[in-house]
Amino acid sequence: MTAAPRSLGFLFPGCGPRTVATTSPARPRFTVARIIFAAIVSCLPVTAGAAAPSSAVMEEDFRNPPISARPSVWWHWLGSNFSKEGITKDLEAMKAGGVGGATIFNISSSVMQSHAPTLNNPWPDQTYRSPKYWEALRHAAAEAKRLGLEIGLHNTVGYSTTGGPWIDEERSMQRIVWSETSVEGGKALQVRLPAPAFTADEGWGKTGRTLSWFKDFAVLAVPADKPAIQLNEVIDLTARTTAEGVLKWAAPAGRWTVYRMAHASTGRPPHPVPDDVLGTVLEADKMSVEQTRYHWQTVIRPIQEKLGPFVGTSFKHFLIDSFEAGRQNWTPKFRGEFMQRKGYDPLPWLTTFNATVRNDNKGPAVRTIGNADLSVRFELDYREVIFALFYENGWKPAVDMMHAAGIALQHEAYGGQFDTVAASALADLPMDEFWTGRPVKLKPQVIGAARAAGRTVIAAEAFTGSPGQSKWTETPAFLKRTADEGFAAGVNRLVLHHWVHQPFDDRYKPGLGMGWWGTHFNRHQTWFEPGKDFFRYLSRVQALLQRGETPVDYVNVGQPDQSGDVITMEVFLKHTQVKDGRVLLPSGRSYRFIHVPNKGALLPEAVARIGQLLAEGATVVSSKPKRSPSLAGYPQCDQQVAALAETLWGDGRQAQRAIGRGTLFTSGDVAEAKRALALPEAVVVIAPKVADIRILQRTAGDATWFFVANVGSLAQTCTLSFAVTGKQPELWDAETGIIRDAPLWRGSNGRTELDLTLDGAKSVFVVFRKAPPALDPLVEVSAPAGWSLATARRSLQRIEAAVPLAGTLRFASGRTKSFTLTPGKSVPVAGTWNVKFEPAVGRVFSNSLPMLVDLSRHGNAEIKYFSGTATYTIQVNLPAEALKPGQRFDLDLGGVGDMATVRVNGVPQGVWWNPPFIRDVTDALIPGTNTLEIAVTNTWHNRLVGDEQFPADFEWGISSGERGRMLKRYPDWFLENQPRPEQGRRAFVTWYYHRKETPLLPAGLLGPVTLVAKASATVEP
Repeated sequence: MTAAPRSLGFLFPGCGPRTVATTSPARPRFTVARIIFAAIVSCLPVTAGAAAPSSAVMEEDFRNPPISARPSVWWHWLGSNFSKEGITKDLEAMKAGGVGGATIFNISSSVMQSHAPTLNNPWPDQTYRSPKYWEALRHAAAEAKRLGLEIGLHNTVGYSTTGGPWIDEERSMQRIVWSETSVEGGKALQVRLPAPAFTADEGWGKTGRTLSWFKDFAVLAVPADKPAIQLNEVIDLTARTTAEGVLKWAAPAGRWTVYRMAHASTGRPPHPVPDDVLGTVLEADKMSVEQTRYHWQTVIRPIQEKLGPFVGTSFKHFLIDSFEAGRQNWTPKFRGEFMQRKGYDPLPWLTTFNATVRNDNKGPAVRTIGNADLSVRFELDYREVIFALFYENGWKPAVDMMHAAGIALQHEAYGGQFDTVAASALADLPMDEFWTGRPVKLKPQVIGAARAAGRTVIAAEAFTGSPGQSKWTETPAFLKRTADEGFAAGVNRLVLHHWVHQPFDDRYKPGLGMGWWGTHFNRHQTWFEPGKDFFRYLSRVQALLQRGETPVDYVNVGQPDQSGDVITMEVFLKHTQVKDGRVLLPSGRSYRFIHVPNKGALLPEAVARIGQLLAEGATVVSSKPKRSPSLAGYPQCDQQVAALAETLWGDGRQAQRAIGRGTLFTSGDVAEAKRALALPEAVVVIAPKVADIRILQRTAGDATWFFVANVGSLAQTCTLSFAVTGKQPELWDAETGIIRDAPLWRGSNGRTELDLTLDGAKSVFVVFRKAPPALDPLVEVSAPAGWSLATARRSLQRIEAAVPLAGTLRFASGRTKSFTLTPGKSVPVAGTWNVKFEPAVGRVFSNSLPMLVDLSRHGNAEIKYFSGTATYTIQVNLPAEALKPGQRFDLDLGGVGDMATVRVNGVPQGVWWNPPFIRDVTDALIPGTNTLEIAVTNTWHNRLVGDEQFPADFEWGISSGERGRMLKRYPDWFLENQPRPEQGRRAFVTWYYHRKETPLLPAGLLGPVTLVAKASATVEP
């Protein structure tokens, strides 16, 4: 770190046509049609009287999502690199870009190399919790309130988990440590038992910290070299040992192993922490209510004091990120807590030194006590008590303290030694996560627990990226498929990872990054402006998915699956009810049946509760248990389970048993129970079975809607059958905001069938909320491949084709109508393109291109390494006859690197950010000369590779190979606001993914560009 900063004035100076097979007229089926959405929302008026007020609100929120429906971001402040000016600009950009709020993380300046902070710090006095830090945090809260945004704070330094510089070794996470002494018995002994030796478990980013504090809690002796012993062979020598560790014992004959057992800090710190507190932080004891309260008092009280009226208005939440704090297996009151809960003393059983005692979760136990089964039962009990204490002494009192302060908890409740189901249900905003470049597999214990607890909004840390996928190369089109998969899996608020705070002057772009991690959302992103349409897409999807709830047939106890909700055993035992044959939870959620999974072992009280629910009229799915899994109450517990099970399950020969007013499905098979109960699937893909279609249902009142996404790269055609009847299916397109009636659908056996084709990475909502109109709807198109249906008005379609064809329309009444489509000639858009280049950094310039070319292959280095927006302009002539009635035109841009903002004759045609880059532009065309203006924006990648063609004018730090290398220190020219020594370098970053030889990415308008002629005819219902 340097001393006082030098001159800092620089910091702030004040879908395309698809072919479809012809259907057989033998039954009233319709052929599969590609759904083409019109580009102009205003041409689709709402049918008079069709929408109730709630539907009108639903529509308005979909087209213009409120702030509450917008994604939020994780806002990382790197070390002392923060400024009021940057805070204001960041928050204003978030508001303008479509972000609803932010969570501040105080992390290290170098992140991936947290033990090696970036040197030559511009603001050495802006340390964590310094006066300037609090001033900046209050400024952020004030600006958020002005802008109508919500902010919050990760509760500790770094991004995991709960702790800080206020936690010392005694207050920190505790583990069992011990020394081992071998003695010969048959005589009186006086032995000084050595103190336990232990080292800090720092995780990554090690500082070399040493630990010294520990506290003895027991001295135990066991016969030496015996892998199996009896409980009475464990001798407690604690009372015979002095505080200094001197044992006085008349030892029985034989060789003994004596353990001096203590607890000490795990040494695990939160990470990666701001530079000035490196090596001074520890994680708080998660199983001690005293330390939980101490930690959260130390977090909450300064926030209340420093932020004052902004607490609860703009500053609304704390976050606990996914658990990365290592393992804990003791706390000062653990023994008493264990005995109270399990009814026996854990001390002698610790000498099994199973994985939980060792705190490493690896390898078998050192010895068994009693027998292997009893030792396994003890370890299960041990883990259960740890889980319970994490919740009851850790998360629960923390939430109570937050709520008392008017602050909510956002929690990624997984990764640690606690019940994810319980902790997710406790959070005000339960969270999961998904990454780019990885399969999206959300945790059913998060999603199912959140739903069961009545949480209608479930969040996810979204687009966390590693260097293989995220190196300033990300585009909205790349991200959309991952987002859609997350939405379909059950989350409905994306919390974007990441938006790193940019404290410096805007000419230093793209600026700070979070080491090698994350997708780079910030106001310096090249596609920030056109990317607003992507954020609008996310908001529209969330606006619908946050309404109502997802209906589910059943709830699991303890063990989640992908289909049902899930509750804890505690909720099952104490808080389930039966009403009208349905299982009812305190949240108000109710289910057709409850599933109690087990592997032949259930607690006696759980078996008894099954019997009670059955007597009250519940339907229960559970296999017959044989014993208890616990050592508590052994052996009577096993006898109780066996007796109760015999009463309820009998000999197991009956698949179903009527017990009381309820029904027991004895196999425990959920699918079997659903078949027997004739529970319909909400939606079924009946033809064909396509792998890449994902679907999620929401329902509110009489309305129900389905998010349908193709998460593959190729177009997918399928028939969907919905468990809905008597309602008009509508198609709501979140990319455009357009709502229209589905063009082709039918009722079938009390369900609604809809054939659908979605291009790759496309999605649509199928909405059922109103009765069908009293019309004669189209049910079948018989024609060769090449036709499509587009929208003329909300309930009026036209059939279109870019190739000559004839066919027949069949309507619900049975009437038919023939049609013939004869399109005109398509018009290639060719000639000289005038291009205005507006680089993300550097001067604006213009050039002419005689033909379209990949900019990254251009001979001019300014164009070859261009990153920013290149606006292409050309004129194209259309004769008057080309625009006669019935003739229409799609503008097909061909290839685009990476997204385009299109204007035709000055009329905006929107941002085309997701392929295929083709839309109908007929209404903007005129006879004669037409001007096309196509502004194409690419990523930072090519410019960053271009910089690497020149020598570095700064000092490299640690290299992580293909993952990149870091800036070691801020260069003097940067701090002193001087010109760069190497003028060829234009960008400024702190983590460099690129090398001189890194391949460039295709950029610009690649083409070919064509006005594709189509013939159209109106479909009269």
